[in-house]
Amino acid sequence: MISIFLEKFKNEINGIIHVGAHLGQEVDEYLKFNANKIYLFEPQIEIFNNLVKKMNNYKNVECFNIGLGSENHSSTLFKSDGNEGKSSSILEPSYHLKVQPDIQFNEREKITVQRFDGLGIDTLNFLTIDVQGYELEVIKGFGDSLNDVEFIFTEINTKDLYSNNALVKDLDKYLKQYNFIRIFTNIDCFKHYGDAFYIKQTNINYKKPLLNFLIKNIVISNFYLNLKKVFYPKKLIKLIFNI
Repeated sequence: MISIFLEKFKNEINGIIHVGAHLGQEVDEYLKFNANKIYLFEPQIEIFNNLVKKMNNYKNVECFNIGLGSENHSSTLFKSDGNEGKSSSILEPSYHLKVQPDIQFNEREKITVQRFDGLGIDTLNFLTIDVQGYELEVIKGFGDSLNDVEFIFTEINTKDLYSNNALVKDLDKYLKQYNFIRIFTNIDCFKHYGDAFYIKQTNINYKKPLLNFLIKNIVISNFYLNLKKVFYPKKLIKLIFNI
């Protein structure tokens, strides 16, 4: 789904920050749309080492073995089994254990967490976040650097899959201060998580042209097909379309 937005804004993106990069599965997609610089953040040491090896021949990709958050500190990561650590989180698993019982969290790992605005690196304007409920803390750690971000593609939750995880309404409220608006939402209504895309309201493509683009490329092809499979309650439709 992210490729739709990368293509739409490829002439405006100056680089991509991916928090929770895992093995960099999206990097080839990023490069396809001319990302000039890519920062990958992955705190799990074994996965990070494999990530570095995989990215060895990519000249414009830089990898960081830290987690991002609102404070600089050491933390314990709850590591997921059975899916290569993709569900690992700083937050303790909660409802996640019920919606995905095949994924367990039997290991722990000490990691370093830092604020982005203290790293002394460029603030690239496309931000991707996949941190299992810790999204709001990552965003808070950007501080005023968030003013230089134009686009955010992030995983979201509508229920506490992890203990005290941020909900999509929390992200909406905080990002509104920085003039962001959520214009796309893809939710698994059974598992209570999905993805969302935020854009600065000052972006020239924000209003009608972008809405027409979304309807043509996403809503008809994705949302309508899902309507055939399951009844979407009115509350969920409101969430999806942010109305």
